[in-house]
Amino acid sequence: LAYILGSELELRKAAAMQRRSRASRLPLKEYDKGKMKGGLAWHVEQLETMQWVKEEQNLILIGKCDTGKTSIAAHLGRIAIDSAETVYYCNIEEFLRVIKNKDRSDKTMRIYKYITECSVIIIDDVMYANILPEDLPIFYRAISFLNEARSLVIITNRELSAWVDAAEDTHLMQTLVDRITANSQIMRL
Repeated sequence: LAYILGSELELRKAAAMQRRSRASRLPLKEYDKGKMKGGLAWHVEQLETMQWVKEEQNLILIGKCDTGKTSIAAHLGRIAIDSAETVYYCNIEEFLRVIKNKDRSDKTMRIYKYITECSVIIIDDVMYANILPEDLPIFYRAISFLNEARSLVIITNRELSAWVDAAEDTHLMQTLVDRITANSQIMRL
């Protein structure tokens, strides 16, 4: 009986991990530790402990295109899933679409509800193109709400100081930058 129950528990754990993995929408990018410089590889190793998730810290990955930002985020997302955490990956356009349309359809409401239940939210391509002036307050409110009880991973190719210069409402953008960096680790690639 113990063997049967143990087997059933293992099957349920595997099925739950598979469900979390599918729901996360993580990209199929492979992290290659050998391509990382010493300090960056050490930083990723520290992040792999998932202590930053337990402490609800944010992670900001900054670097030019093709430097491995998304690969690192996907790698850490898979480790979080293996640690029984819920993860969601999206780009900024999809994130804003879900936030703006959550009350218009059942599908976007389900996605929004799932996002609010996740412990790690990965948002890619932030400030790749400027956020529209009408979308900035929406993004700010969503980030402020989500930042309270979970870890955000922000992937960007612009330095945070350039975010403020790129926004029409510099005060709101500076407040957003201050909010996401208050309890965060920043990794420059």
